[in-house]
Amino acid sequence: MIEPIITNKNFERLGTIDDYSSLIWTPRYYQCGDFELVLPIDSKYLELIERDFYVERDDDENVGIIEDIQISVNEDGKEQMIITGRFLPSILDRRIIAVQTQINDTVSDGIAKLINENVINPSIAARKIPNFTIRSTSFTEKLEAQYTGKDLLETIEGICKAYSIGFNVILTEDKEFEFYLYKGTDRSYNQDENPHVVFSDEYDNLISSDYTEISSGIVTDVLVAGEGEGLDRKTLWVSKDNLTGLDRYEMYQDQRNASTNNGEITDEQYNAQLKEEGLENITQLTCSFEGTVYFDNVEYKTDVNMGDVVTIENSKWGVFINARLLEMIESVDESGKYELVPTFGV
Repeated sequence: MIEPIITNKNFERLGTIDDYSSLIWTPRYYQCGDFELVLPIDSKYLELIERDFYVERDDDENVGIIEDIQISVNEDGKEQMIITGRFLPSILDRRIIAVQTQINDTVSDGIAKLINENVINPSIAARKIPNFTIRSTSFTEKLEAQYTGKDLLETIEGICKAYSIGFNVILTEDKEFEFYLYKGTDRSYNQDENPHVVFSDEYDNLISSDYTEISSGIVTDVLVAGEGEGLDRKTLWVSKDNLTGLDRYEMYQDQRNASTNNGEITDEQYNAQLKEEGLENITQLTCSFEGTVYFDNVEYKTDVNMGDVVTIENSKWGVFINARLLEMIESVDESGKYELVPTFGV
């Protein structure tokens, strides 16, 4: 049974909870995860639980921050305390990108710059978050973009999703907040370097499946409009495949907030920014294969982890999809039943 540990703002352990009614623990690949803990009303918990205290686990690197505390009576007259919050990446949600920031670098260095200037070494000392560090990574995908006034967490989530990169913030042994980027391991039929992880009706670990082809949201060409007015406004057509005729699906995107700063940014750099924004809106035919799977002969955190790519197939239909583990809901109910509910995607 999972035993959550409550720690105070200094990460001093205050107590272990072993009589909760339910626990839901949900890490995510592209986004900040969250949790819910339901407890009986008890004087020890009323004294133990406070907003901004932490919920830790010895068997998981994620740490929850208590954000909301609700005391209620359910339909059966049972009093309970419902504790909810998000994991440590939510710290980034407390900062915005305060100054117009030009990124023309790798994804790793670009995200590090955003965090450094708004969290670790901001120009205004009050904005600094103590004990926040960045683990060195070397994802070399090119990031050319401009950000002003955006929420820092939402910005990082958007970048990571665009480049299929996961991120997290964990607590180190030295009690520092450590941000890091990572990529899941490909365990699908697409490769032969790693053992395959397959959910299939043939292996009795695919309970149900639903295959859908969706074309209603296709966008092949985006007209991105930047600074300027009227006919003098800077625009750029962005396309991946240069399709024509009925195969071309167009979209308009207003990017007026992107600025050249009166010539500080060259036309080449500016067009690269507009192109980056346009590419994020291009979508193609979506093949969705959703399945309910058993983690019976596949062990979570051993055979497959967050961000890993696996194969889901229905051999009777002759369809399969290589999909990434984007979310895992771990839950424990009042009877002690433990359940895993994964979400796969691209």
